[in-house]
Amino acid sequence: MAFPAGCIPGVDVSHYSGVVNWPAAASAGESFAFTKASEGLFTTDPTLSPNWDGAKAAGLLRGAYHLLHPGKSGADQATFFLQQLAAANGGTAQLAPGDLPCVLDIEVADGAPADTIVACATTWLNTVEAATGRTPILYTFASFWIGSVEHVPAFARYPLWIAEYGVPAPKGVPKTWADWTLWQYAEQNVPWAAGNADLDAYKGSLASLQAFAGIVADTGP
Repeated sequence: MAFPAGCIPGVDVSHYSGVVNWPAAASAGESFAFTKASEGLFTTDPTLSPNWDGAKAAGLLRGAYHLLHPGKSGADQATFFLQQLAAANGGTAQLAPGDLPCVLDIEVADGAPADTIVACATTWLNTVEAATGRTPILYTFASFWIGSVEHVPAFARYPLWIAEYGVPAPKGVPKTWADWTLWQYAEQNVPWAAGNADLDAYKGSLASLQAFAGIVADTGP
C-alpha cells in the first residue's frame, strides 16, 4: 500500500517490537514514535525507558500510551500510567517540547457496558490532561468503538487515532469525530526493530505535527 499523501510517517512500538534501532528508524524516514507505557493497573512495558530516550535522541517526536481496562478504576489507571511516564521522563509527567500528547488506547471492553467504558475513559483523560498539560489522544478501532461505545459527543475534543488496515484511507471514522488525526494502517516487520512495529500516519504537515508536539515555531524578530 502506498503511504497516504499529505501525511507524515511514524510508528508505535511496545515490548513486542523488541530492541529498536532508533537512528535507523529515523534514517528510514520515521518522524514520530509512540511507545507503550502501561496497561490496566499492574502491567508495565519494560521497553518504555529505552524507547522514550532512544526516540528523542534520534530526533523523533515521541509519545507514550496506556491500554485501558474498563473494569478497573480510571483514576487508578491514570495514576499508574503517570508513574511510569514520570519514571522514564526524569521524574516528571509534565511534557516538554518535542513530546506528543499522551494516548489512551481503548480497544477492550472487559465485558463492561458502554457507560462504564465512557466513565472510566473520561476519568483517565481528565486526570492525564491535568497532569501533563496536554489534551490526550484517543486511540481505537472503528469496529470496537461502534460496537462497544457508539457515539460520545464529549470525546470529540480528543484527537482521534484510528486503527484500520488494508485500506487506502480510513473508512470507519466513528461519528463522534469529523476526521482522524493519526492513522495506524499496518503492522509489519521492519528492518530497524527485532520484532514487528505498527506503522502510522499523521494527517498534516511536519510543521503542524511539531506544533502538536508543543514545539513553537521561531518566527524571527
